[in-house]
Amino acid sequence: MARRPLTTLGLLLAPLAIGAELLPSPTKAQVQPALQAQSPQASAKAAEADTRNFIGVWALTDSLNNLFNVRLYPGGKAVSTNGTTGAPPAGASRLSPNQLRELGRWQPWGNGVRVDYSNGWTDWIYVGPEGLSHASWQPGQSRGSVPFNFGPAVKLGGTAAMVAGVYSFPPAQADLKPYTATLLSNGLAFNDIDSNAGGVWRLDGTTVVIDWISGWRTTMSLDPATPLRLRHWAPGSDRSGPETGGIRQGKRIE
Repeated sequence: MARRPLTTLGLLLAPLAIGAELLPSPTKAQVQPALQAQSPQASAKAAEADTRNFIGVWALTDSLNNLFNVRLYPGGKAVSTNGTTGAPPAGASRLSPNQLRELGRWQPWGNGVRVDYSNGWTDWIYVGPEGLSHASWQPGQSRGSVPFNFGPAVKLGGTAAMVAGVYSFPPAQADLKPYTATLLSNGLAFNDIDSNAGGVWRLDGTTVVIDWISGWRTTMSLDPATPLRLRHWAPGSDRSGPETGGIRQGKRIE
């Protein structure tokens, strides 16, 4: 994922009003004291840090000011939705799985948690002078240096936290392999099966309705009795009629 210094969150986080807390973007001068706190003594204290408040789903931005979400699981697993290089080009072309997600591990670090991804990037979510903040380092960069990218961090709650993430969806066609679907907390959706990879999602009761720009519709159940149950409708089909290909079962990528 290419990143650059962050200036503003713009409108990308505007749909996150439910269950979200947005704080001002830190400056390099404000980030530096937090980095200096990563002394051996601070690192020792990090192991004792209470990280329970960091477990959950976060809204961050990449170097191109695109939203991405990171889900931190108890036990150290982390899954990140990649920030895209821009919704119009991403939605108009085919994407690969590694453009839709990053897998990593998190650990206590200083006054927050550090997420190290398999592609060499690192995210740090921490409490800085301006409150909850985020910093990123690119592969090969010293984690004690000024971050390559930094900005505010927003912890999500409610529907956004429940839905945002990376999924494996079996398609309607039985002869095709499951595909990767990423649902961002601002209502954007992406997949790696369509030549036009973008879409949007909304909540209808306990059902997530995804309308792909390819013309397909996918619904995903949030009902505890039928978690992640999928239905697909082919382009041009009656959305109130039977689903295409029968009921499928999705799963969250962890």
